Amino acid sequence: MHLSLDAFCDVVKTLTRTNAEKALALLWYFDLEQPDSVRSSGQLTKLLGDHHLGTANQTALAEAIRKTKLANELKNGFFLKPGSRKVIRDWFPDLNGIQPRIDQSSAYLPEPIWNNTRGYIEEVCRELNGTFHHAYYNSSAVMLRRLLETLIIEAYERVDRANEIKDGSGNYLMLSDLAERASGEKGHKGLNLGRDSKAALKDARNIGNWSAHARRFLAHAGDLTKLQSGARLLVQELIQIAELIKKRAPS
Repeated sequence: MHLSLDAFCDVVKTLTRTNAEKALALLWYFDLEQPDSVRSSGQLTKLLGDHHLGTANQTALAEAIRKTKLANELKNGFFLKPGSRKVIRDWFPDLNGIQPRIDQSSAYLPEPIWNNTRGYIEEVCRELNGTFHHAYYNSSAVMLRRLLETLIIEAYERVDRANEIKDGSGNYLMLSDLAERASGEKGHKGLNLGRDSKAALKDARNIGNWSAHARRFLAHAGDLTKLQSGARLLVQELIQIAELIKKRAPS
């Protein structure tokens, strides 16, 4: 499981469980990382309090954990009984679908840039930030590629020039051709992007295509961080050209 402890605790908060059961859920989390992990009632009490899961007395909590019969006890604390792992896992039927929380305001593409645009654009940005945060760099590059394809199409539609980025069958072109047209290469009119945005578009196109199609290429953190400032500028320009920021109603 790739959830951080903070993200896991956010899931635990949604459960209608006793403090002892929440403590056992925490013990299950640590058991996943290190089988037969041991935590004392004092440690579990502190975790419950620190993560706002409940307020407990450590002596009472220890007794309540014993009564569940889901953990064994040593002198230095509790550890899960082998058969308890499945019991506790079943308390989280939707755990596989939970997205870990990250700070979107300071992520790869900060939220203020893309917030209040379109739902599908915002979701792609969240996924891009999530994959980068968790070091899935090939996925990050592919999500950036998808985002740029979408934004270029949105921009051309907004300026009523969508036909310039379609093939003979009326289908939108892939990013390589979209980038060429948006940058004004080979005699195309372009989108009046700035010089730095054009450079970022070229780099993002390359790394995105390699991550998606080059079977021996593996993206690394440096590939994305080197591109980050330019990608931020490019995304912001495309959003402005496409006029995607929703205007707030006057109060």
